[in-house]
Amino acid sequence: MTALLGLGALAVVAQKQYGYKVDVKFDQPIKDQKVYIAHYFGKGLPTIYKLDSATVVGGTKATFQRTDSILGGMHMVMYDGNTKYFHFLLDNGYNVDITVDTGHKAHFRQNQINKDFEVHEDKMAVFQKERNKLRDELKLAKKKSDSSKLEVKFNKVVEEEKAYRRAYVAKNPGNLLSQIFNAMDAPDMPKEKHYLEDGKTVDSLYALRYYKQHFWDKFDFNDNRLIKTALLDGRLGEYFNNLVYPIPDSINYEMDKLLKRAEPAKELYKYVLHWLGNWTVDNKMMGVDASFVHLVENYYSKGKAYWLDSAAIARYQDRAEKIAPNVLGSKAPELVLQDLATLQDVDITKATNSPYTIVAFWASNCGHCMEEMPKVVDLYKKELKKLGVQVISVPTKVEGGNDIREIYQKWNISDWVTLVDANNIGKFRELYDVYATPVIYVLDKDKKIIGKKLGATSIKAVIDHDIDMKKKKS
Repeated sequence: MTALLGLGALAVVAQKQYGYKVDVKFDQPIKDQKVYIAHYFGKGLPTIYKLDSATVVGGTKATFQRTDSILGGMHMVMYDGNTKYFHFLLDNGYNVDITVDTGHKAHFRQNQINKDFEVHEDKMAVFQKERNKLRDELKLAKKKSDSSKLEVKFNKVVEEEKAYRRAYVAKNPGNLLSQIFNAMDAPDMPKEKHYLEDGKTVDSLYALRYYKQHFWDKFDFNDNRLIKTALLDGRLGEYFNNLVYPIPDSINYEMDKLLKRAEPAKELYKYVLHWLGNWTVDNKMMGVDASFVHLVENYYSKGKAYWLDSAAIARYQDRAEKIAPNVLGSKAPELVLQDLATLQDVDITKATNSPYTIVAFWASNCGHCMEEMPKVVDLYKKELKKLGVQVISVPTKVEGGNDIREIYQKWNISDWVTLVDANNIGKFRELYDVYATPVIYVLDKDKKIIGKKLGATSIKAVIDHDIDMKKKKS
């Protein structure tokens, strides 16, 4: 009985194959002394990471080999001074035999999944050639009917590509190539019409909602190997930039849902959280920074970014603390500055009594400010003043005040409230997140922030939207 148990244990151990062996033969001798295996990590070139190196023997042969466990995925062999490369699939237990012909094309033996990958690459080259041909014909098409026919042909090629990959997945469920094909696979847009509840009005947004609802259906968030492809970054970008409604509540809901889904695969989870952190803090869309605060409060500050050290966590927390006081919908922070003319203390939240207030932080030595602020002046004179809007101008650098007065004379402005940090305390930077200029806020009559970090062209739209929303509520 003991002997049988021992044999069983050996059998289990034998089934677990770690590492790999990759033999590469170059038909045309290369000058490299070493060649390298590299891999992607969530995004495409030029962001790659070296995994292994091998010595080139006789200019034509190299063998990569290791026995420890690896994370599989899409890899590449780099040679000719890292100026040339070819892709292949690599995972634990793979024994890959590759010949690189004189045209720098890789051919695979022994390893079936890479043979399948080679067939796929050949087919994709044919499809690509056909797409390029149709694109060229579309550029030359003079009639709308001709363009329509070419678009039908182009879409047919795209559908044939999808069909080829889906057929492979059906025959080879779960293997690494199938997992990659599934991760690439975008949902088919419904072609039939759908109607609203009245049964008569066409639901023009149905196809978009369907696409969003099924966007991640085939992406296996249990498979860490998908991080070693160039796919995840682009898919996250398409989803959050194009499909998620850009308000904090919607963004937070989608982030939480996706992070929960990615939890089983640590590498995917780490990438998703890191990507979302960067996307929310750097995003130029108004209000998205509130979702960065959400991430910090619910993930980074609660030990869910477990791979970061305390110093890195502190940097996230510090940035969130600077953003939190001035997120959309919150009351503008109280801030005491000095009136330029009298140097008397004035609380920025009590400086105006108007339905809307623009607060503009700017500097006379800032080139972008001196392009943007005249547009604000023009908008104020033409549109905003008659609406009762007041402007609080906060020059962040003042040389005795004369430079500001000269600029106002040039702009022909005399009715703005101008506040300065005469005591050089610098509290405005922290409270209003002013680390570059210009920074423009719009406040309503209750001094609630309804717009932030705006360009001059967006100010009127923010005010008009708020007026419309208040009318609907009343």
